[in-house]
Amino acid sequence: MTLHIASGECAADSLRKILPDAKILPFNEAMCEGESCTPIYGDRFCELRAAAYGISVPAYLQKSPRDVLQTINKYDRIELYFDGDMFCAANAVTLLAYLEQEKYGGVLRFNLLKQDGSADVLESFPLPPDGWLAAYESIMVKNKPMETGVAVFDRALPLLSEYRQDDNEIVRFAREHSGMNERDLIGAMLKRFQDYGLSDIAAKRFILKQQKQ
Repeated sequence: MTLHIASGECAADSLRKILPDAKILPFNEAMCEGESCTPIYGDRFCELRAAAYGISVPAYLQKSPRDVLQTINKYDRIELYFDGDMFCAANAVTLLAYLEQEKYGGVLRFNLLKQDGSADVLESFPLPPDGWLAAYESIMVKNKPMETGVAVFDRALPLLSEYRQDDNEIVRFAREHSGMNERDLIGAMLKRFQDYGLSDIAAKRFILKQQKQ
């Protein structure tokens, strides 16, 4: 039995049109935001994720993939569908670390998607089963760079350290273009920072952040 895990709701919806009978799980996380810890999907982890999103733990758990992932070992194959930006790389490494944590022993395959919310696959390749917990603890928990050996992740994840800075290049861009109206500025930020996988919500948050500095 195969579980298909998509980067979010848009990719999951696109994938359902292609694979209408498949089990498809949207990975509704934004791991580049807030703090992380181990064990992944333990109580403290869920508290930190809820705090990162500014919601209650029950509200977080309603959209979290945790319940399905707790049954992960009933699947003999997992197909991941993520694009190549920093947002998706942080999520994918967290997911893979969870699978290692749970001693998942099935087939793992990564499908690199176009960065447009579709399920169009640019590249597909197998993933090793281990090494992910160490990468997660270094990159996500300790904020220390570490290569994973997977090129798509190793291109994107170095941006995470910059993203987590109080005065990062996104905030500086918003400050330098503060004369623009907010809608146009958000559009410019999404285009300029595609490698981050920046959302309009995150862009607006960075605009507000620079206004308070």
